[in-house]
Amino acid sequence: MKKISFFCLGLLVFTGCQNESKKTVNDTITVKKDTATVIKPAVENTPITETKGILTQKECTEKQVEYETEMECIFKNSSIDEVYRRTIKDKEVEKVELLLANLPKENTTKEINQDGLISITYTVGPKKTDIEFFFEGGVTTLSLEQQNKDVKRTIIHSAD
Repeated sequence: MKKISFFCLGLLVFTGCQNESKKTVNDTITVKKDTATVIKPAVENTPITETKGILTQKECTEKQVEYETEMECIFKNSSIDEVYRRTIKDKEVEKVELLLANLPKENTTKEINQDGLISITYTVGPKKTDIEFFFEGGVTTLSLEQQNKDVKRTIIHSAD
């Protein structure tokens, strides 16, 4: 009888801990239907990163519109290839490890069909490259655009 009581008490404590952790996660999620623009403080907006010994300044803003989140960053004095490699190295996008090591020179589609990722499509232009991750539950778009000496990187997470 003592064993059954001890087992039930342990099970009750265990499930109580699980429910509490789920509640904490749900409390931090906020859903807004209107357009909201979030601008981080200047200290966070201008981190300085090092790429091949060259200091690069990065300014970022984040927007959320219904089922879409957009993060836009400007990399000062950079090239599209540098920002592409930096994005892979910093793992800025989910499943980024499945990207090609170097940007292709022409439009390409890489079939994945693994862990919910269907394919990755590269659309290459002279000054802009779009990379789309087609997931079963939505699309993530990584856009790299050369703007004079700077590169604008936009990451858009869109739900189905």
